[in-house]
Amino acid sequence: YKIIHQSKKSLARTGRITTPHGTIDTPAFVAVGTNAALKAIDFAKADDAGQQLIFSNTYHLLLQPGPRIIRDAGGIHKFTGREKPFITDSGGFQVFSLAYGSVKESLESGGELKRSNRKVIQSAKKRNDKCHWRSDVTGENAVTVTEDHVIFKSYRDGAKVTLTPESSIQAQRDIG
Repeated sequence: YKIIHQSKKSLARTGRITTPHGTIDTPAFVAVGTNAALKAIDFAKADDAGQQLIFSNTYHLLLQPGPRIIRDAGGIHKFTGREKPFITDSGGFQVFSLAYGSVKESLESGGELKRSNRKVIQSAKKRNDKCHWRSDVTGENAVTVTEDHVIFKSYRDGAKVTLTPESSIQAQRDIG
């Protein structure tokens, strides 16, 4: 990281991060490609518009297509066809959200676990509507947290997934 300009009035600064896949000027607008894809625009057009960095979500990529598939394809850059920088996260926030909802909901609830809204689910079933979430993978029993790991159910197929700091890092390495 190289500081390009430091404010004389505050701690504000601009800088440049140099990676093997390109340069990122900071501060920066970082587009969110949750599943390693942008919506409404392709990577070429985003790059042409000056997009230097894409954020992709480890939790979602862990569940589908899976880090090994991305690794075997040659990493996220080959998998997506985009050579510019990507950044990923640990996946922990999304696991937290399964049990607690949003940060706002968690703060408002005083840490109470999110409960499936049975009335909404029953009402949707009566109308033959599909629910927008899997009620079996959220709420009170959605997540088990220990000192060493979290266990949660995939929203895609209900499979149990164990996430540790080490497995999160390995998934991010496999993603590339």
